[in-house]
Amino acid sequence: MKAGRKRAFDKEVVLDKAMRLFWANGYSGTSVANLSSELGINTSSLYGTFVNKEQLFKDALAHYQKQYVEVNYSHLVEPSNATLKERLQACFYGLIELFTSDETPRGCLLVKSLNESDSVAFPEDAVVYIEKSGTETQKILTDLFVSGIAKTDMPKGQTAEKLATYLLSISYGIAVQAKAGKSEEELKSVLDHSLNSILG
Repeated sequence: MKAGRKRAFDKEVVLDKAMRLFWANGYSGTSVANLSSELGINTSSLYGTFVNKEQLFKDALAHYQKQYVEVNYSHLVEPSNATLKERLQACFYGLIELFTSDETPRGCLLVKSLNESDSVAFPEDAVVYIEKSGTETQKILTDLFVSGIAKTDMPKGQTAEKLATYLLSISYGIAVQAKAGKSEEELKSVLDHSLNSILG
Protein backbone atom coordinates (compact mmCIF):
# COMPACT_ATOMS: atom_id res chain seq x y z
CA MET A 1 0.00 0.00 0.00
CA LYS A 2 1.38 3.36 -1.01
CA ALA A 3 1.77 6.10 1.57
CA GLY A 4 -0.47 9.13 1.16
CA ARG A 5 0.99 11.90 -0.88
CA LYS A 6 2.57 14.54 1.34
CA ARG A 7 1.22 18.10 1.05
CA ALA A 8 3.69 20.39 -0.69
CA PHE A 9 2.86 23.38 1.50
CA ASP A 10 2.64 24.35 5.17
CA LYS A 11 -1.05 24.66 6.11
CA GLU A 12 -0.44 27.27 8.84
CA VAL A 13 1.62 29.47 6.51
CA VAL A 14 -1.07 29.25 3.83
CA LEU A 15 -3.78 29.98 6.41
CA ASP A 16 -1.95 33.09 7.60
CA LYS A 17 -1.59 34.35 4.03
CA ALA A 18 -5.29 33.70 3.36
CA MET A 19 -6.19 35.54 6.56
CA ARG A 20 -4.24 38.58 5.36
CA LEU A 21 -6.05 38.54 2.02
CA PHE A 22 -9.46 38.44 3.70
CA TRP A 23 -8.28 41.11 6.16
CA ALA A 24 -7.21 43.43 3.33
CA ASN A 25 -9.98 42.76 0.81
CA GLY A 26 -12.93 41.34 2.74
CA TYR A 27 -14.71 38.05 2.11
CA SER A 28 -16.55 39.13 -1.03
CA GLY A 29 -13.50 40.92 -2.39
CA THR A 30 -11.36 37.79 -2.19
CA SER A 31 -12.09 35.22 -4.89
CA VAL A 32 -10.95 31.61 -5.06
CA ALA A 33 -8.79 32.63 -8.02
CA ASN A 34 -7.17 35.36 -5.87
CA LEU A 35 -6.53 32.86 -3.10
CA SER A 36 -5.05 30.26 -5.43
CA SER A 37 -2.79 32.81 -7.11
CA GLU A 38 -1.62 34.61 -3.96
CA LEU A 39 -1.17 31.45 -1.90
CA GLY A 40 0.69 29.68 -4.69
CA ILE A 41 -1.44 26.52 -4.64
CA ASN A 42 -3.91 25.19 -7.17
CA THR A 43 -7.66 25.14 -6.59
CA SER A 44 -7.85 21.38 -6.07
CA SER A 45 -5.19 21.54 -3.32
CA LEU A 46 -7.00 24.48 -1.75
CA TYR A 47 -10.27 22.58 -1.66
CA GLY A 48 -8.55 19.38 -0.58
CA THR A 49 -7.16 21.12 2.50
CA PHE A 50 -9.86 23.65 3.42
CA VAL A 51 -12.99 22.15 1.74
CA ASN A 52 -14.22 25.46 0.28
CA LYS A 53 -13.80 29.23 0.48
CA GLU A 54 -16.36 29.51 3.27
CA GLN A 55 -14.49 27.07 5.51
CA LEU A 56 -11.15 28.69 4.71
CA PHE A 57 -12.59 32.05 5.76
CA LYS A 58 -13.89 30.63 9.03
CA ASP A 59 -10.49 29.00 9.66
CA ALA A 60 -8.84 32.35 8.91
CA LEU A 61 -11.06 34.11 11.48
CA ALA A 62 -10.14 31.52 14.11
CA HIS A 63 -6.44 31.85 13.19
CA TYR A 64 -6.67 35.63 13.56
CA GLN A 65 -8.32 35.29 16.96
CA LYS A 66 -5.82 32.76 18.26
CA GLN A 67 -2.59 34.20 16.86
CA TYR A 68 -3.23 37.94 16.95
CA VAL A 69 -6.00 38.78 19.43
CA GLU A 70 -5.91 36.37 22.36
CA VAL A 71 -2.42 37.46 23.45
CA ASN A 72 -3.91 40.88 24.23
CA TYR A 73 -6.93 39.55 26.09
CA SER A 74 -4.55 37.55 28.29
CA HIS A 75 -3.97 40.81 30.20
CA LEU A 76 -7.62 40.67 31.25
CA VAL A 77 -7.92 37.02 32.26
CA GLU A 78 -4.58 36.01 33.76
CA PRO A 79 -3.82 36.75 37.45
CA SER A 80 -2.13 40.11 37.86
CA ASN A 81 -1.19 42.63 40.54
CA ALA A 82 -1.77 45.48 38.08
CA THR A 83 -4.68 47.85 38.59
CA LEU A 84 -7.85 47.52 36.55
CA LYS A 85 -6.86 50.54 34.47
CA GLU A 86 -3.36 49.16 33.81
CA ARG A 87 -4.77 45.81 32.67
CA LEU A 88 -7.26 47.42 30.32
CA GLN A 89 -4.59 49.75 28.96
CA ALA A 90 -2.19 46.84 28.30
CA CYS A 91 -4.90 44.93 26.43
CA PHE A 92 -6.16 47.76 24.28
CA TYR A 93 -2.74 49.26 23.62
CA GLY A 94 -1.78 45.87 22.21
CA LEU A 95 -4.85 45.82 19.99
CA ILE A 96 -4.15 49.36 18.76
CA GLU A 97 -0.60 48.33 17.87
CA LEU A 98 -2.06 45.39 15.92
CA PHE A 99 -4.64 47.56 14.14
CA THR A 100 -1.99 50.12 13.06
CA SER A 101 0.90 47.76 12.34
CA ASP A 102 2.73 47.91 9.00
CA GLU A 103 3.20 44.13 9.20
CA THR A 104 -0.50 43.37 8.67
CA PRO A 105 -3.50 45.05 7.02
CA ARG A 106 -4.82 47.95 9.07
CA GLY A 107 -7.88 47.69 11.27
CA CYS A 108 -9.45 44.54 12.71
CA LEU A 109 -10.43 41.48 10.65
CA LEU A 110 -13.41 40.72 12.92
CA VAL A 111 -14.77 44.27 12.77
CA LYS A 112 -14.24 44.42 9.00
CA SER A 113 -16.05 41.09 8.63
CA LEU A 114 -18.89 42.18 10.92
CA ASN A 115 -19.46 45.24 8.72
CA GLU A 116 -19.66 42.94 5.69
CA SER A 117 -21.84 40.29 7.33
CA ASP A 118 -25.18 41.60 6.04
CA SER A 119 -24.11 40.69 2.50
CA VAL A 120 -26.13 37.86 0.95
CA ALA A 121 -22.94 36.00 0.01
CA PHE A 122 -21.44 36.18 3.51
CA PRO A 123 -21.24 32.72 5.15
CA GLU A 124 -23.75 32.07 7.94
CA ASP A 125 -21.20 30.05 9.94
CA ALA A 126 -18.86 33.05 9.94
CA VAL A 127 -21.64 35.30 11.28
CA VAL A 128 -22.21 32.82 14.12
CA TYR A 129 -18.46 32.72 14.85
CA ILE A 130 -18.14 36.52 14.94
CA GLU A 131 -21.19 36.90 17.19
CA LYS A 132 -19.85 34.22 19.55
CA SER A 133 -16.48 35.96 19.66
CA GLY A 134 -18.17 39.25 20.56
CA THR A 135 -20.19 37.58 23.32
CA GLU A 136 -17.06 35.99 24.78
CA THR A 137 -15.19 39.30 24.76
CA GLN A 138 -18.14 41.02 26.43
CA LYS A 139 -18.06 38.37 29.17
CA ILE A 140 -14.31 38.75 29.70
CA LEU A 141 -14.68 42.51 30.14
CA THR A 142 -17.79 42.19 32.31
CA ASP A 143 -16.10 39.67 34.62
CA LEU A 144 -13.08 41.95 34.94
CA PHE A 145 -15.27 44.94 35.81
CA VAL A 146 -17.20 42.86 38.35
CA SER A 147 -13.86 42.10 39.99
CA GLY A 148 -12.93 45.80 39.84
CA ILE A 149 -16.18 46.81 41.49
CA ALA A 150 -15.57 44.25 44.22
CA LYS A 151 -12.13 45.79 44.85
CA THR A 152 -13.72 49.27 44.95
CA ASP A 153 -11.44 50.77 42.28
CA MET A 154 -14.49 51.55 40.13
CA PRO A 155 -16.69 54.62 40.29
CA LYS A 156 -20.00 54.10 42.11
CA GLY A 157 -23.18 53.95 40.05
CA GLN A 158 -21.58 52.08 37.12
CA THR A 159 -22.49 48.53 36.18
CA ALA A 160 -20.00 46.03 34.80
CA GLU A 161 -22.23 45.27 31.80
CA LYS A 162 -22.54 48.93 30.77
CA LEU A 163 -18.81 49.53 31.08
CA ALA A 164 -18.00 46.41 29.06
CA THR A 165 -20.38 47.53 26.30
CA TYR A 166 -18.89 51.02 26.35
CA LEU A 167 -15.31 49.77 25.98
CA LEU A 168 -16.27 47.34 23.22
CA SER A 169 -17.88 50.23 21.34
CA ILE A 170 -14.71 52.29 21.78
CA SER A 171 -12.61 49.35 20.58
CA TYR A 172 -14.73 48.88 17.43
CA GLY A 173 -14.49 52.61 16.70
CA ILE A 174 -10.73 52.54 17.17
CA ALA A 175 -10.47 49.65 14.69
CA VAL A 176 -12.44 51.62 12.09
CA GLN A 177 -10.32 54.74 12.68
CA ALA A 178 -7.13 52.67 12.35
CA LYS A 179 -8.38 51.39 9.00
CA ALA A 180 -9.02 55.01 7.99
CA GLY A 181 -5.39 55.88 8.70
CA LYS A 182 -5.32 57.29 12.25
CA SER A 183 -1.96 56.83 13.94
CA GLU A 184 -1.12 54.59 16.86
CA GLU A 185 -0.45 57.64 19.05
CA GLU A 186 -3.80 59.27 18.20
CA LEU A 187 -5.73 56.09 18.97
CA LYS A 188 -3.90 55.43 22.23
CA SER A 189 -4.83 58.96 23.25
CA VAL A 190 -8.49 58.20 22.50
CA LEU A 191 -8.28 55.05 24.60
CA ASP A 192 -6.64 56.91 27.50
CA HIS A 193 -9.39 59.53 27.41
CA SER A 194 -12.02 56.77 27.50
CA LEU A 195 -10.38 54.98 30.42
CA ASN A 196 -9.91 58.24 32.31
CA SER A 197 -13.59 59.06 31.84
CA ILE A 198 -14.68 55.90 33.66
CA LEU A 199 -11.76 55.10 35.97
CA GLY A 200 -10.20 58.48 36.65
